[in-house]
This record gives sequence, structure tokens and C-alpha cells, in this order.
Amino acid sequence: MKLISPRDFVDLALATVQEDGTLVSSAANLEHPLCPPRPGFVRGLNHPCGCFCEPVPGEPGRTRLVTFFQTDLGGLLPQRVVDGFFPRSMAGFYANLRRAVRLEPAPAEGTEDPGPIQ
Repeated sequence: MKLISPRDFVDLALATVQEDGTLVSSAANLEHPLCPPRPGFVRGLNHPCGCFCEPVPGEPGRTRLVTFFQTDLGGLLPQRVVDGFFPRSMAGFYANLRRAVRLEPAPAEGTEDPGPIQ
């Protein structure tokens, strides 16, 4: 038995582009008969969450990013473990987002990430 069990999540996600070029991505937890809880995993829950990627008026090539997440990891994790996990997890999310936007390859397994978004 692992000290911290792996998690899985089932979310419904929708991405749209508004007339002004703003990308809106939203998601929420749902239950689905084809995605039952799996043995060995703790089912986490994402409350309604998402992000807005809005072009900055008058500044071509710049985007304002607004994100909102509220995740329940489920299980019996002490709050201090959760509090220690999320900053690293969110930093990884933004590093991956930056790579996706710039079409950069992900770092090789076991190497350092290039750092925060510039």
C-alpha cells in the first residue's frame, strides 16, 4: 500500500472562443457509468473550474490569463500534505500551459523545468 494513493478525476470540459478572441475553458466533476471508481485509486472531485485567455487590448501577442480551480483530492490526506502539494502542482500546470502555447517540447523525464512563466 502506498503512503499516498493515486487519484483519478472524471470531468466534463468545454472550450469555446468568444467573438473578441477570448478562449474560455470550463470543467466540472460528473459521474458517468463508463467511468466508475477504479480499485487502487481515490476518486477526486473538481468543483466547477476553468480559465479565461483574453487578448490584451492594444498589446498584440499578449494574453491575460485568469484561472479558477477548487479541487477536493478525496481520501484522508492531512491538510498540510494538500497545502504542500498544490503550489508545485499549479506551477507544473502553468509550465505545461506555457509550453503548449509556445509549442515547446516538455522537458525530459528527470530534468528541471525551465521555471515560471515570463
